Amino acid sequence: MAIMESGLSVHESKCSPLPKNFNPRRYQVEVFEVAKKRNIIAVLETGAGKTMTAVMLIKHIDECIKSTGQNKLIIFLAPTVYLQSRVIREYTDLAVGEYHGEKGVDYWNSVCWEKELKEHDVMVMTPQILLDGLGYGFFKIETVGLMVIDECHHASRDHPYVKIMKEFYHRAHNKPKIFGLTEPPVIGKVISSTMDCEVQMSTLESILDSKIYSIKDRTELELCVPSAQDTCRFYDQAQFSSQSLKSNMQALQSKYEALLLGLQQSAERQYKDVDDKLASVRKQLLNEHSKVLRCLDDLGLVCACEV
Repeated sequence: MAIMESGLSVHESKCSPLPKNFNPRRYQVEVFEVAKKRNIIAVLETGAGKTMTAVMLIKHIDECIKSTGQNKLIIFLAPTVYLQSRVIREYTDLAVGEYHGEKGVDYWNSVCWEKELKEHDVMVMTPQILLDGLGYGFFKIETVGLMVIDECHHASRDHPYVKIMKEFYHRAHNKPKIFGLTEPPVIGKVISSTMDCEVQMSTLESILDSKIYSIKDRTELELCVPSAQDTCRFYDQAQFSSQSLKSNMQALQSKYEALLLGLQQSAERQYKDVDDKLASVRKQLLNEHSKVLRCLDDLGLVCACEV
């Protein structure tokens, strides 16, 4: 007998936990074995097979659910649903439904949802749809056996992921199993210190009731998904002579300066804040002018046109 963290008591399935026509890599098996035992946030690079690892867990949990006759549902949450639903259908025999705004689910009633719940083993949907469904009572978090959360690094502030977890998951007595998927870096782009980084990671773990997990041996991963390598390329200075163009730009800049000065003198008696506004415009023009000149000197005419 295996007791899962989600409160789902199941017998070990005698069936193969592997999706059909699929030979997993060692690191995928490693993540899968850990995910069977506890809630985790799996950190894997793009192309490393995060979705296939989730499919392995989905198949395993489905077999566990069916072996006990429990009426549990598997939900896969993702910002976009087409790829995930296609992969699950391709590598399993499960009945998979996909739900997004274009399908008109915002106008479905309880009868529509009850039909979908009866006909499908796995429901792939955007997080807002699940949040709305929980809010209207179309779903109950206690009836979910596994919830896969793709791109779970978005779980911050008022994102639907956060609302689902705080308003429904953490308040439930019988919680579903959680399997989060994300790419490095797990945290937001802007951090001020190592301590801030640790706080963000700890907050994500708390919200998702999971522990961040990275594979121990990256040798196979580096072979399957090579890391990007930085390469420096050096170029000779542009041969194009931009002196005449720079002279014309300087003449235009002087012309604009004169126009702004004339505008300031004609409008200063009508508006009190005209000086501040014209100063702001003048500063912006000077900044743009200097950027173009710098690009002409250092990068050439083509790059200057992109400024």
